[in-house]
Amino acid sequence: MSLFSFKVVDKDLKTKARAGVIKTPHGIIKTPAFSPVATRASVRTLSPEDLKDVKTQVVLANTYHLYLKPGLEVIEKFGGFANFMKWEGPTITDSGGYQVSFLWSKGEEDEAKVVKIDDKGALFKSYLDGSLHLLTPEKSIEIQRILGADIIMALDEPQSLNMPKKLAKEAFLRTLKWEERSFFAWQKLNKKGEFQALYGIVQGDLDKNLRRQSLDFVLSLGFCGIAIGGEAIGSDPKITSEALNTISDILPDEKPVHALGLGGGPEGIFEAIARGIDTFDNTGITRMARTGLLFIHPEDGGKRLNKFRLDIKKSTFKSDEKPLSNVCNCYSCLNFSRAYIHHLLTSGEILGLRLATIHNVFFVNNLMNQIRDSIINGDFVDLKKKWLG
Repeated sequence: MSLFSFKVVDKDLKTKARAGVIKTPHGIIKTPAFSPVATRASVRTLSPEDLKDVKTQVVLANTYHLYLKPGLEVIEKFGGFANFMKWEGPTITDSGGYQVSFLWSKGEEDEAKVVKIDDKGALFKSYLDGSLHLLTPEKSIEIQRILGADIIMALDEPQSLNMPKKLAKEAFLRTLKWEERSFFAWQKLNKKGEFQALYGIVQGDLDKNLRRQSLDFVLSLGFCGIAIGGEAIGSDPKITSEALNTISDILPDEKPVHALGLGGGPEGIFEAIARGIDTFDNTGITRMARTGLLFIHPEDGGKRLNKFRLDIKKSTFKSDEKPLSNVCNCYSCLNFSRAYIHHLLTSGEILGLRLATIHNVFFVNNLMNQIRDSIINGDFVDLKKKWLG
């Protein structure tokens, strides 16, 4: 019996949107689906029970962060990060490539300080103690084996939108080499009976030829699934759409497709799903919640212009008795007013962070359920029009 499989249940006739089922050793994922990001084996402010209550199907953890802290010895002792955090559902890990290749250049305090990137791997300094570490494709696969996720990623070097052409081409070609090495390292583990589903990552920025070359390469090796990476995917919905347009017409039915760091809120979600995306992760949905940016439905006045969200910290909500959304059934909306959540967040109360995060994650998961039903019922385009016009 296969430990991992993907099946398309239904397709939209006018777009590339599809509803499917991903089977993993720890349960099924009904797609399209959103994966909250548990960077350090925790979705900030939410317990595993909270995640279940807001209809979460799968969570994604970060290889780079968990490798450095608490470290592989601790994670291995608990039998993987899911057991460590007491999450019983399907799991994903990224490869660490984004952190060592990209975030370091943005001046993030808790990200890698890269010393050198070459075909061998990425040499970086730990933000914790300055110790040197070499992340290679083989090392990434080994770390992810210990982390124990159901779905893991090949090591890649993502491209940024502003990367010089020469460096971008080098990163693209290096990613192909790293993916091949990741695949062979994964095959060796499979022979030992330690199965995890490995996804190859499609890079190429906005270049159609490079994206298609990358996809062809991933498919030729026989990865279990496809991930779409690069800064373009986490950027403006229009740029994301342009990047996905390069390959959406040749995505295979038999492979699940994951968008790494998909940005853009409801606009980005609809555009990505219309182009064949099955699952995606996003840190912005929970990060925005913690800053007071909360999602609202079209019935609440949500639209493209306000990006389907309100800033609950604004003084206009100081005495507002209404819930965050009149059509949302999350715990926060059913029990508390805008005024109370405004008060909590502007007063620095931790409960405010939790209630806001509950709402945003529930909102996106509920939207995924609506989209899935619309694909099966044949009215995805109508739902998309209702939201985006």
